[in-house]
Amino acid sequence: MTGPRTLRAIIGAVSAVTLGVLTAGCGQTGASAAKKVAEVAQYTKTDRTNMLIAGAKKEKRLVWYTTVITNQIAQPLANAFHRKYPFITVQLYRGDSGTVAQKMIQEYRTRSYRVDLIDGTSTSAMLRRTGFLQPFRSPELASYPAQFKDPSGYWGAELLYYMVLARNTKLVPSGQTPRTYQDLLDPKWKGKLAWSTSSGSGAPTFVGNILTSMGQTRGTAYLRRLAGQGIHNVSSSGRSVLDQVVAGQFPLALQVFNDQVDFSKAAGAPVDWVPLQPVTGQVSRISLAARAPHPDAAMLFLDFMFSKEGQQIVRQRGGIPASPQVEALRPTLKPGPGRFTADYIQDRAATQLSHWSDVYQQLFVQGG
Repeated sequence: MTGPRTLRAIIGAVSAVTLGVLTAGCGQTGASAAKKVAEVAQYTKTDRTNMLIAGAKKEKRLVWYTTVITNQIAQPLANAFHRKYPFITVQLYRGDSGTVAQKMIQEYRTRSYRVDLIDGTSTSAMLRRTGFLQPFRSPELASYPAQFKDPSGYWGAELLYYMVLARNTKLVPSGQTPRTYQDLLDPKWKGKLAWSTSSGSGAPTFVGNILTSMGQTRGTAYLRRLAGQGIHNVSSSGRSVLDQVVAGQFPLALQVFNDQVDFSKAAGAPVDWVPLQPVTGQVSRISLAARAPHPDAAMLFLDFMFSKEGQQIVRQRGGIPASPQVEALRPTLKPGPGRFTADYIQDRAATQLSHWSDVYQQLFVQGG
């Protein structure tokens, strides 16, 4: 998981890396490879799809570093893509945003160019300054709202996340469930709350949402009181924390994905979720690697991911589609139908996540 120390290590690594790594010591071959990726990524002529298919038949595979839950969404997407293009095999590596970003940085520093596509809620922000991402164009993004695609083409939204309170329905009756942030301060919840330490989607983003919605002074005062509740810091993913709620290890968990709660509930797990408003909204962003070894296959996959066909798979598997043409399987997972408001924090997280992590570390780890 990406805790504050790991986050600082990633930021330090990003600061030490320059675009020169892409071609330094690689001569004309390295420059030609990077040019090939750029040409494929930006190609928009009418024969585009046929060109990508012809290239992908030679490449035969693609490598995707993903933060998406493997068995719920990532593998079903990979399987559907392979059925459509049986000559392409998708290789998956899963971690959180910090883990996949750090893996790419380490590989590029040693000129080991393995990854084609990389995603996450904060991955693109971590990697943007390195020069390791290649802007691309996909006609499938034309209908997407501006907040779900990068104006420079560095990423597109694959799915949406909304961070909520999860409860074990056997341990916490509906009538006793916290409904507001202030309700979390009730003494009866002391020692009964848990959250992930992940920087990109766990406790630090909760801190960021509070500081943004309440303001620095009031928000810090609230967080100091919340720290007195003895929240359990779990060094694993939000999905893992949710699994522990399902198992009854924790009655309540903060900052977990509402679609994952819904997915577990549909499978019979004793869980439900409550939106503490404003809900932290996040966009899972997928990007193309600047030295992608399989650029044609990668662009075909991006088109598939953003298309109605790909987004329908996200929907069928209980995820929240980013495409405006595809509604969530349960519409109440999204603001509006779900009667909650969301604050999308990605752009602020790009510059403030380190500060949020420091506040989290000071109040909820060090106890000060």
